[in-house]
Amino acid sequence: MRQERVARRYARALFNAALHEQAIQAVDEALQQLLNTLQEQPSLHRLLVNPLIPRERKQQLVQEAIGRHTHPLVASLLGVLVDKRREPILPEVVREFEELRDEHLGIIRVQATTARPLDEEQQQALIRSLEQRTGKTVLLSLQTDPSLIGGIVVRIGDTIIDGSVRGQLLRLKQYLLNA
Repeated sequence: MRQERVARRYARALFNAALHEQAIQAVDEALQQLLNTLQEQPSLHRLLVNPLIPRERKQQLVQEAIGRHTHPLVASLLGVLVDKRREPILPEVVREFEELRDEHLGIIRVQATTARPLDEEQQQALIRSLEQRTGKTVLLSLQTDPSLIGGIVVRIGDTIIDGSVRGQLLRLKQYLLNA
């Protein structure tokens, strides 16, 4: 939990700086590119999170390997994370930054799980319904789970709306056991 709060603070500072410079999109792209680079080059990632390597050496290596090829705000963030020995929280900082960006742009990410795949018309109807209810632009991610039997389970952030047949049967079972 503590790591999450720390990551949120770094993300908020980065987001505010990007907002001030009107560079939210550029910073977002640079963060994604940085994560991809670290994923594609495991040796660079190991070097970055290795606590035995002195900060000064890490700073030098980070500036040589990444600093010249990324947005200055992202390079600065990485420098601060190295200086404070918080390199391992970088993925969490990126996730928090994405949430701030989505909130700023009025976007909400929704995960919907259905028993059977939805056709295009059903997907659009679901998106329209969710946009009317939330007042935000919906980015829908779909999954199928035949164990739901029928209906839909929608996850919006920490909120879960269970309209599945399985969920209704489980609630009915619980009600009957408690009666």
